[in-house]
Amino acid sequence: MNLRHLVLAVLPAALVACGGGPTLEIQPAAARTSAPSPQPAASRCDSTPWTGAISPEGRPDALDAGDAGAVYVWHDGDGWHIRTTDRRPVDHHYTGTVRLLPAGESFVDLRPVRDEKDDRVFVDGDNVLHYDFHTFASIDGADFHVTCVDHGRGARERLAFHTEFDGHPVSDRVRIGDSKRSPKSAEFAFVRAV
Repeated sequence: MNLRHLVLAVLPAALVACGGGPTLEIQPAAARTSAPSPQPAASRCDSTPWTGAISPEGRPDALDAGDAGAVYVWHDGDGWHIRTTDRRPVDHHYTGTVRLLPAGESFVDLRPVRDEKDDRVFVDGDNVLHYDFHTFASIDGADFHVTCVDHGRGARERLAFHTEFDGHPVSDRVRIGDSKRSPKSAEFAFVRAV
């Protein structure tokens, strides 16, 4: 007998022993065993690692608001993450796009992180994710998953990033994965087998 059944068995007797008042009739809910809920397809396929010139795997260590001004991009078991921050409390404008290929794949579970009124993140009709963050000495960002449709043996997915800082393409203000290394260009990509 578990604690819930013990409480339900003792409760009616305690109510009657208190006297007066109507008797409360309690029936325990039917015992049920729930099967684990199926894991969403995007979560299942997001456990597959991505590769690139710099590995995007793993959250940058000790990433906090006010760290070196940059766009931080990484992937882990919880999907993809984009964060922007800066050391100075001055408005810096971080913008960019993320393209997902091949056709049929899509962005799902898109969630803004600490967005303010001037921040935006959205996916357009061409299935391109756009972010536009006004970052002071705070943190802005977005989290998302991507689907992984089976395109046959040897198929690969590709995420292509483009980053800008104050309206100019940048690479030195980008930090990738737990290594926090910068790409060689403002255009960089990651792939994985599906």
